Amino acid sequence: MIVHASVILSVGSVWGLIMYLLIPQWWFPAYPIIPATFLTVGIVEILLMEKSKTQNAKLYNNILIQRIIRWGILMAVLLLMIGVYHPPKVAFIVSFMGLFLVYSFLSIWLHLVGIKANRKKEQIAG
Repeated sequence: MIVHASVILSVGSVWGLIMYLLIPQWWFPAYPIIPATFLTVGIVEILLMEKSKTQNAKLYNNILIQRIIRWGILMAVLLLMIGVYHPPKVAFIVSFMGLFLVYSFLSIWLHLVGIKANRKKEQIAG
């Protein structure tokens, strides 16, 4: 969870500062909502995964539920931001998709690390 929060907050802060200081025409006041959304979704996903590591079927069901929840939250935030804040299109797309890519790679990496740790536990126990 610390790795996820650190990476999302770091990338989100650096990109926000780049837009604010170097590309001011791209900056929009609602930008912090984007990294906050990915931070929240990631933490919820990590907590659900930690809760369900014991049974494989439960794990797969949980992963499916997480994907549905993630896409629902992301789509709701995306539509609300477009409807309420009217951010600059290019800046919004680059910001949202950039953080989505960072979040996706981080999510995959954390899942692979978790799978590797579970295999080691099984080898030690078995």
